[in-house]
Amino acid sequence: MARPALVFFDVGDTLVRPDPSWIDVYLSVCHDYGLELSREQLAGGFRVALESGVLDQAGPFEVGPEASFERIRRFDEAVMAATDHPGLPRDFFEALGTRFRERASWHVFPDVAPALARLAEAGIRRAVISNWVWEAPELLHELDLAAWFEALVISDRVGYNKPHPGIFEAALARTGVAPAEALHVGDSFRNDVLGARAVGIATVLLARGVPAGQRPPEVPADDPVRIVADLGGLLDLLGLAG
Repeated sequence: MARPALVFFDVGDTLVRPDPSWIDVYLSVCHDYGLELSREQLAGGFRVALESGVLDQAGPFEVGPEASFERIRRFDEAVMAATDHPGLPRDFFEALGTRFRERASWHVFPDVAPALARLAEAGIRRAVISNWVWEAPELLHELDLAAWFEALVISDRVGYNKPHPGIFEAALARTGVAPAEALHVGDSFRNDVLGARAVGIATVLLARGVPAGQRPPEVPADDPVRIVADLGGLLDLLGLAG
């Protein structure tokens, strides 16, 4: 695989994941508010909220801290309503946002720093393209990741969610690279692979936890996307391992 001038990275489930899980972070806030919920109830609430499409607005949409809060609150409200807890006060959702901005709520995958360091040694530029709330840059600073990237292109700061071309075009404009010079790495076939392809950026799908030789179920059998199990696999593809 030809080495790109710049590699764009997704964030969630590519660089980091909630620690120990989304459900556990939610449960911690529910506990603070005296809401007795089981893991199964919350898991069901997540399924209902995700299937509702409340997060699927591709854009353009309003940017700003309050607009970002309202978008994620609609999702969180859908989760909690599906657990028979509708009508919770604003401060509950503010507490959720605060908890998700804490370093302790996130696990940085152990392959991230070594891979980013190797790319830097090879002179390959790095940037982020992520569907995330307004405070993503602050979180990445808190996790000691921001310094690895020259640009943090965040959906709620540019007004487009992946897979909309607008967020990829914003990233290309901000970094000054042509699509043919870039590579995008992420865990979502729809958002990362199809989104980047639509503007001419090469892609690598990161499939953490998928057994070697298998494809995630959403990837068609005849799709030519390159798939790696971790960022060490990305270094292999670029001839940078070892």
